[in-house]
Amino acid sequence: MATAEPVSMTTTKESFPFRPWVRSTSRRALLWGIAVVVAIAGLMFFLEGGERGAWVRAFGVLFAYSLLFWASLIKIWWTAGRAAVLLDEESFAYQPLHTFRPRRVPFARVLACNPRPGTEALRFVVEKNGVARELFLNLAVVKGQHRFLDLLGERLEAAGLERVPGKESSWRRPDWDDPGMNVGPQV
Repeated sequence: MATAEPVSMTTTKESFPFRPWVRSTSRRALLWGIAVVVAIAGLMFFLEGGERGAWVRAFGVLFAYSLLFWASLIKIWWTAGRAAVLLDEESFAYQPLHTFRPRRVPFARVLACNPRPGTEALRFVVEKNGVARELFLNLAVVKGQHRFLDLLGERLEAAGLERVPGKESSWRRPDWDDPGMNVGPQV
């Protein structure tokens, strides 16, 4: 009696973190922001009584905006500790620093992918509700970007995209002509 081997239903997931400088920069900005607000508060103690009231109100407004600024920097610091890009067999997900959840893009919806001229960004043209939309992924913040590009190319080709001859890290669907792939650097 022959027994069949179990079929693995797991997919290969690859995770690419943010580069360390993204997190350390937000932490450094947070510390400098706190230091500036503390210094302004310290200077208020040296003001005379008549001027102090106006400065206290102004400092209250500054402090309220500082809290929002600090909250956004803490959010960026926290997000930068997660994966910048996730790849699986059927999609990729990227994590914008200003959102809480990654955005997932199925490879079946990708029409084209190529470097954005003059930047370290990767341009994706994605079909959404029958309309081609562009999205840009900043590779400068992705640790392991060369391995990411290699794996992305494999996954895009497996999803039916073809390499664009003569253009590095560029793919497109055979039946789709991307007007953005023939333009020079943006001015």
